[in-house]
Amino acid sequence: MEHVRRLLPALSNSLRKGSCGKLGVIGGSVEYTGAPFFAAISALKLGADLVHVMCAPDAASVIKTYSPELIVYPGLDPERVLPLLERMDAVVLGPGLGRCSQLSRLIDAVLDFVGKKNVPLVIDADGLWFLCESLRNDDMPALQSAILTPNMVEFSRLCESALGVHDVLNIKDQNQLQDLAARLSSHLNTSLFVKGKVDIITSPDGNVVIGDEEGCPRRCGGQGDVTSGTLAMFLLWASRNLSGSEAKLAAGLASSQLVRRCAKLAFSSIGRSMITTDLISNIPVVLQEIDKGK
Repeated sequence: MEHVRRLLPALSNSLRKGSCGKLGVIGGSVEYTGAPFFAAISALKLGADLVHVMCAPDAASVIKTYSPELIVYPGLDPERVLPLLERMDAVVLGPGLGRCSQLSRLIDAVLDFVGKKNVPLVIDADGLWFLCESLRNDDMPALQSAILTPNMVEFSRLCESALGVHDVLNIKDQNQLQDLAARLSSHLNTSLFVKGKVDIITSPDGNVVIGDEEGCPRRCGGQGDVTSGTLAMFLLWASRNLSGSEAKLAAGLASSQLVRRCAKLAFSSIGRSMITTDLISNIPVVLQEIDKGK
């Protein structure tokens, strides 16, 4: 857990609420209320002081019932979201957002905002879908402050949209996948966290690191949202002491290590019945191990 330990902020009685970070999660629709919750609650359990969820109006009441710790705002109009982002230290864009074409205005506004403010940004799920649509239309958004977190299906779509590379899901050679991830990262001028059997973490300058901590064979929905929430916090903390690319690689390794360790603990206890909330419940367990020097 050394990668995790290095990035955790030191706690002291002199800290104020917000010192360890305020995260904004943009996502949540009537069909998908779990995804933004998983990202948000994972960030809180990791050590974020405040997490704000900005979601579709008909998802807000549902998400509020999941946890009283979350601050939930109904409404995804840019005019409502951007003023809220002024107070955020990091942003997650995409979990459960939905694919309504009207959301493209929000996506463009958020990318423009975080690019100008250099706010750490994690783009996942439906955020990646909108990005693919932009790339197909030869629209290359500025992504310098972002980390994209595709699973293998999403990675395949990105490679097809950005590079014209097809049949990525049929590639079995790990070195070939790493080379392709590095190529995509350079083309988009952004960092990647490609989730898979091992996690491939890249920076646009060609660096590639691998997250190969032992995890678990269970692949339940929501595990990627845990990665998004924890990665955003690690990226915020890393960026306080490290340069852009170095911070993203360090944050990626830390999130990979933490999530895989939590998944391993949950699966060893519950087995095939494990779900994402079981993984999340092990975040405090792993953090206590780290604090005790294990």
